[in-house]
Amino acid sequence: MKYDLIIIGSGPAGYVAAIRAGQTGLKTLVIDKRYIGGMCLNWGCIPSKTWLESAKLYNKIVKQSADFGITGVDAKKIGFDWKQARKRSSDVIAKLSRGIEFLWKKNGVEFLKAEAKIISPTEVEADKQIFETKHILIATGSRPAELDGMKKVLGVEALANSDTLPEKPIIWGEGPVAYEMLQFFQLLGREPVLALTGEALLPELDESLQSFVQRKLKKERVTVVPAQKIRFDGEKAFIDKQEIEYDTILNCSLRKAVLPKSKVELQLKDGFIEVNHSFQSSIPNIYAAGDVNGKSYLAHAASSQGLAVIDHIHGRNLDVDALELMPINIYSDPEIAQIGKTESQLKAEGVEYMTQQYSLAANGKALAEGASEGYLRLIYEPKYSQVLGVQIVAANATDMIAEAALLLEMEGTVYDLATAIHAHPTVSEVFMDAGSQAVSDLEE
Repeated sequence: MKYDLIIIGSGPAGYVAAIRAGQTGLKTLVIDKRYIGGMCLNWGCIPSKTWLESAKLYNKIVKQSADFGITGVDAKKIGFDWKQARKRSSDVIAKLSRGIEFLWKKNGVEFLKAEAKIISPTEVEADKQIFETKHILIATGSRPAELDGMKKVLGVEALANSDTLPEKPIIWGEGPVAYEMLQFFQLLGREPVLALTGEALLPELDESLQSFVQRKLKKERVTVVPAQKIRFDGEKAFIDKQEIEYDTILNCSLRKAVLPKSKVELQLKDGFIEVNHSFQSSIPNIYAAGDVNGKSYLAHAASSQGLAVIDHIHGRNLDVDALELMPINIYSDPEIAQIGKTESQLKAEGVEYMTQQYSLAANGKALAEGASEGYLRLIYEPKYSQVLGVQIVAANATDMIAEAALLLEMEGTVYDLATAIHAHPTVSEVFMDAGSQAVSDLEE
């Protein structure tokens, strides 16, 4: 069988690229030895968000029912059914998986559930067959680094398949997954401990957002300790001489590339497939998109890279700057979102800038919803008033950031925000309000 493109891996980079490839007339085969949708759909992005929604609802019922005029709620009798939460998650996964299969079929994309092995730059072996192809896209993703020598370690995938939920987990990590899992257990009234594996929690965020998270954890008396200060003795854990009670170590640590079997030697960098700005590996017709190239662990980054690969195969020019403009979403309570430049980046680049922060405490919709914790923050340059970065803390920050993404993509200004009429009452009015205040500051 001969193909224009063989994609190894069916996560966000792979399945999105396959759909676009089919739409643009490329004869395409996707090979994956596990599940359609990869980690993101099956035990990452989607299931974790369904769990978090369950936990947020549980917490709101327990803590805010009376404030909303709902009586008869006995917090002591409110329970959390992990099996039912997992079932709901599984139903969502199944629906989305069927959707991917439908789009593949609609666009003539073939799928083979098998382990792939690259035999040559134009040949892939799978299911005891050799497939010829003009191009190969490696989209095999990543996995968390193993925690050697530790007991009772559970990965997020194992948690997704577990019938029981830990009561006192140690969350091991520093990135968005670690913080989201910490929040999940907090919202359910469990007693998680965060073992911080790096110098800072959520290091990719602007310092203002990091400070917000630190204040929140301190206020909620969450135990946060540097991972290297935890000493393990068998199944016991200690900070200095004090024992920590725990029943699970949830591994949310930094990730390693999942590399496909290959007779072809590809150039690696820190264990990831090294690529150029077109996502070509050291062999030009073999591409790598998503986690496997180490540029980003974000699902939407993987998808955008996969689409860029298809454009490159068709000879279209890539907008490299647009690919760098990537939203970062954290589905905590409240949610956190960021796009564009951070203050530390602008300082390092020597760029003059101004900031404007607008609190949700002055927003009618946020107050009506009982979700006024948070703010919107603009970073903009004073000469042309162009917005360079946006940070949001709000109940729906991960949806609100889309307006900021469009604004930055179009090189919009604070004047654009101030003059664009936003519906009232909406939480998104904070864009207009912050923009108006920024204009006032510029015109003083």
